[in-house]
Amino acid sequence: MYLDLESKLISSPCPLLPTERADEYLPSACMVVPKNSAWVSMQINLADYLTENHGFDSAALESALCVCVDNGDRRHDEMQWPEPLIEYDSWLNRRLAIALRGWGDVVQQRDSDPQSITVLRELEELALWACDTLHARSRTLANGSNWCPALDEAGARVLRKDASKRWNRRWKRAIADVAIRHRNLTSMSPWDVFPSGSRADMRFADLLPVTRFADSLSFQCDIDISHWNASNFKRFRERVAAQVRCNGGAGLIAKQV
Repeated sequence: MYLDLESKLISSPCPLLPTERADEYLPSACMVVPKNSAWVSMQINLADYLTENHGFDSAALESALCVCVDNGDRRHDEMQWPEPLIEYDSWLNRRLAIALRGWGDVVQQRDSDPQSITVLRELEELALWACDTLHARSRTLANGSNWCPALDEAGARVLRKDASKRWNRRWKRAIADVAIRHRNLTSMSPWDVFPSGSRADMRFADLLPVTRFADSLSFQCDIDISHWNASNFKRFRERVAAQVRCNGGAGLIAKQV
């Protein structure tokens, strides 16, 4: 169920890599992506890691997130990409779209109030922790000059403008501090703020700010909106679009180092 937002951006958790504009729909990930880009898609439903007392099995969830990064990295090497440009992008950027799903399910299973600011803050903390876990695993794989080649390409552009020893040292320090193996890691769907398999309750739309932590938005949809009218759909679309516009400070606009 695609919202056709005007602002289609793909960001990177690495501050050395700029945000990209997306212009091509990728059905396998339900995402709009840069043309001729290669993606390995996976997903984790956070509600699967709730414990009986409504906490999280953090160890199991952390392990699952790291396995997604490891498996996705290996699949980039194993995949038979359909076109040379896509194969090149796989080598250059090693993009992952690890969908963090089940936000509405977590709130529903905890019997929490989706309009509570406390509940939203708890989900935001979970989202930040999950994204940081994925980022840390990608950084681990990047150690030993094993980062994604897009960083070398970005460095070459920087040094063409200023090839002084000072800038060379500065770039090398930046690489040592923030280099990652995968240009992109996380994906979230705005529809996942609603409990899956149920009629969409607009109260859950107050959870939309949690999507600000993702590198990209997907539009996977497992809910029923047959009871919505055009006004409901328009209002939800406008709220998603407003969230995207507000994400400039949270990773959807190119960062500078």
